Amino acid sequence: SLSGALWGLIPGFLKARFKVNEIISSLMLNYISISWMNFWIFGVWSEGGFPMSPKFPQNAWLPRMLDLANTVPAFRGLTTHLGLVLGIVVAVILWFVIYRSKWGYEIRLIGDNATAANYAGINISKNVVMVMMVSGALAGLGGMSEITGVVHRLQTSPVAAGYGFTGIIVAWLAKLNPIAAILVSVLFGALLLAGREIQPSGIPKMIQGIILVCLIASDFLLRYRI
Repeated sequence: SLSGALWGLIPGFLKARFKVNEIISSLMLNYISISWMNFWIFGVWSEGGFPMSPKFPQNAWLPRMLDLANTVPAFRGLTTHLGLVLGIVVAVILWFVIYRSKWGYEIRLIGDNATAANYAGINISKNVVMVMMVSGALAGLGGMSEITGVVHRLQTSPVAAGYGFTGIIVAWLAKLNPIAAILVSVLFGALLLAGREIQPSGIPKMIQGIILVCLIASDFLLRYRI
């Protein structure tokens, strides 16, 4: 999370100081981060020449919810790891921060009307940097959950799977509401999981693309009527 926050600081600073589009700068930084990760998993930490690090010790794994069923009976039958609970808790906290705190009000005001926010005395640059750092920390937390809860080693599959781009679709469908994002995430997770049984395997990606195009088109037509 700390590394993610520091990584998010870069596009946040560029946006606040030089008005650089945060989407473009963060996407370009993806190539740097992937190359940096490849340096370690293809070279320094490579296991037998394969593009992956050795497995982490078991005490560094996120436990499966099934393993905690004796303590929490509601977890019985759930084979997913504790990252699911972690994601839900973070989403609830985010909802309270965004909709029930002063800082959340400032963030929403800046997003709706930066001129009005500046007139109200809100420090836009500071908030932009802080939001990008928190976003980077949460992205790092998500990556940590995937690595320590599923693959248990550092490798390219979480990046190649395109979870970040799926997250963009989820956020858009949820209208940036963290609570709604929980439900949308479960639905998209079911879509990705079902995709393993579908041939050809590119069908789920195609469905995601169709959903995104239809969503953008409908949003445009609702906002700009003839």
